[in-house]
Amino acid sequence: MIFFAWSTAGVAAFEKLRRDNLDCQLWVRGGLLTQQQLTALRSTGAQVTNFTCDIGPEHADTITYAISVIREHHPNESIWVES
Repeated sequence: MIFFAWSTAGVAAFEKLRRDNLDCQLWVRGGLLTQQQLTALRSTGAQVTNFTCDIGPEHADTITYAISVIREHHPNESIWVES
């Protein structure tokens, strides 16, 4: 399962979800997490992909783009999008 988060609350929800499902992967909007935060998450074994651009709910067209990119990389996975 892929979890796409655009806020720190979304990242926290992913971390909680991942406790019960270690196969979850996280994709985050560009600029949301610092390099230090990304490194800390990855050090727990989490697979985290960081978009290089700012993608969030205020830009509906970028959400569509983000989902298509995630689907391209993970064609057989469910994608959960933070709401």
